[in-house]
Amino acid sequence: MAKITIFGLSGTGKSTAGKLLSSKLGYQFMSTGNMFRAYAASLGMTLAELEVASEQTDVHDRQLDKNTAEYGNTHNDFVFESRLAWYFIPDSFKVHLTCPFDIRVNRIAQREQKTFEVAKEETMHRETSSFGRYKDYYGLEDIPNPKNFDLIVDTEHNSPEQVVEIASKTAIAAARSSAK
Repeated sequence: MAKITIFGLSGTGKSTAGKLLSSKLGYQFMSTGNMFRAYAASLGMTLAELEVASEQTDVHDRQLDKNTAEYGNTHNDFVFESRLAWYFIPDSFKVHLTCPFDIRVNRIAQREQKTFEVAKEETMHRETSSFGRYKDYYGLEDIPNPKNFDLIVDTEHNSPEQVVEIASKTAIAAARSSAK
């Protein structure tokens, strides 16, 4: 049994890698991004509107974080891509995907059919806002610190398939050694 969490900033490929990894392992795929989008829709809001609302109150973030922790406590054999699942599911194998800022922004701009400048501005705002909230709520100041993760993979130089190969081998080996 394994619980795998994938952290990465926007545009690092965490959703792509998470879906491929869960498929390869036959695990359930979870995403707080998808959960947040569905939650926004249930409130009749866009994701951007929910981001703004989340800057005004902690209710939305804390509900999502509670749902993430509950999922981790009640399930096994999953891949959970999220900015904070590694924190709320401490018994998970924690993967950190990295990629330079400009490459991440270019990926976002292409994916969302926006200009580079618009994607850059939105990405900087989203990351500043969310990291500020994580610091306020949980005292988390240096989230991307390598000490928080079991494996770090560069997605600038590794394809999604290579990321999955590296992560699956390492996570399965870790799961086997912890079961002993």
